[in-house]
Formats: sequence, C-alpha cells, structure tokens
Amino acid sequence: PFYALSSLVLLPVRLIYGDAIIDHMQLNMLLLRQFISILPMILAAGILVYMQTRFESLWKSVALFLFLLTIRGIVRNNIWWWHPDALAVLFVVLTLFFLDRDRLRFGRNFYLAAFFCGLSIAIKLLGFFFFLTIPAYLLAGLLQKRIQFPRAALAAGLFLVVMVGTMVFSNPFLFSD
Repeated sequence: PFYALSSLVLLPVRLIYGDAIIDHMQLNMLLLRQFISILPMILAAGILVYMQTRFESLWKSVALFLFLLTIRGIVRNNIWWWHPDALAVLFVVLTLFFLDRDRLRFGRNFYLAAFFCGLSIAIKLLGFFFFLTIPAYLLAGLLQKRIQFPRAALAAGLFLVVMVGTMVFSNPFLFSD
C-alpha cells in the first residue's frame, strides 16, 4: 500500500511532466512527504482526539490535538524523509477506531477493522500487535453475552480472512522472488 499510495500521489506530476518527472525530484519529495508522511499522521492524531473527546469540548480537543502533534517522534519522523510510518500508524488508529465504533456488535465495523489491520500489516507489520486484542475483544463479547460462541468463532475466522486477504491483495511483493 505504501508504494501504491505513493504512486497515486505522484500521478499528477507524472501526467504533467511525463518522462521528465525525474527532473522534478524536489517537487516529488515534497508531495510524498506531505501526503504520505505528514497528512496521515495528522489524520491519525485527529481520529485519536475524536475517540477520546468526541469533540465535545473544543479547547480540550484542540489542546490534545496540538499535544499529539508536538510529540518528538511524530515531528522528527515526518519532517526529514518519505517514510511509511505515518501510514502504518494511521491504519492502526483506524483499526482501533472501527473496533471502538463496533461496540461489540461484530458487524461491518468489525470487518473494517480487519481491513485496516491487514493494511497495517502490509506496510510495516504493526497489525500483528493485534493478535491478543481481537481474541480479547471476542472474549469481551462472549462474557457480556453480546455474541454466542459459534458466531464468535465465525467472526474470528472472517476477521482473519479479511485481514490476511487485505494484506496479500495490497502487497503484491509477497509473491516476488
């Protein structure tokens, strides 16, 4: 997904300059840093702020957003180079967002979480850190009697199918020698 999204970002430059795209390396790097490294991290911070505050208090939301954007690791990683970390973080945050939105209903949002988890695995393997989160989420659904065991087993299997399918489909380099 990192290279595919990077190619989409550079597509307008390619269409405008054609084969001379290589002569515009500063523009290419600027666009890649902005749209692949910086914008996804800003979106991830915004989603985290929404999950925490639901934007009920403007001042708390703004303060938390600014705090998240001034954390040294976020600022330092996204200023100097074009790197997949911000996309990986965004997809992990989207996984958490859709699990939060699902509220133990094991519906569409649960499988959207699987999709974004698969994308995070395809980029930098960060999605593998959910290997205990999803079973715990299913266990919480079982203990709160929101789901019966057969449906929980089916949901776990479908989560794996969606996650692995997304990972394989979005990362064709897995099949190269």
